[in-house]
Amino acid sequence: MPKKPESFGAWLKLERPEHILGFLLKSLQHTMRQNLDEALRKQGVELSFAQFSALFNLQCDPGVTGAQLARRAMVSAQTMSFALRALELEGYIERRPHPSSRRADSWSLTLIGARELERAREVGKEIFARMLRGFDAKELAAFEDYLRRCIAALGGDSDMAPQPSVRRRTAAAGTRAAVARQRRVPRQRRQNAGVSNTRNV
Repeated sequence: MPKKPESFGAWLKLERPEHILGFLLKSLQHTMRQNLDEALRKQGVELSFAQFSALFNLQCDPGVTGAQLARRAMVSAQTMSFALRALELEGYIERRPHPSSRRADSWSLTLIGARELERAREVGKEIFARMLRGFDAKELAAFEDYLRRCIAALGGDSDMAPQPSVRRRTAAAGTRAAVARQRRVPRQRRQNAGVSNTRNV
């Protein structure tokens, strides 16, 4: 009879990858958010993860609704509603009537909010750099592609769809260069032929 694992960590080591990836991804998300929240507090940046995500998304895509922000931050609509209300009270964001929906507001980042976001991003860079320091560029590109493919397979956000890999982009660039070289060859031959004819004359 197989020996019973002594701990949850020991059980994870015994299980097949497809059985534990969900636990590992959830653990990564939880640990990353804990580290980020703690680092933000230490630097005097009073932003929750939902607030940080809202500011970041509003900088990238101003005018979106609270529902869109909630989906992108992967939090409930109620959580995002509280986050937006707090950000509005601080003067970091402002709302306007949505141009195509009477039931929704359109949110935008203010100048003060942009400055606070920049402070938060500097803190976030340190956390992400520490998390990823053990990966080289090729591993990071592959890791990103794996995650995007998992999200796409489960019908997730289309913005997270897999991107062309570095290998495919490099191959495409090589193909374009080869085609360009092939196009230059006939041109060079014509030029050489012209020079030869001139000499014969």
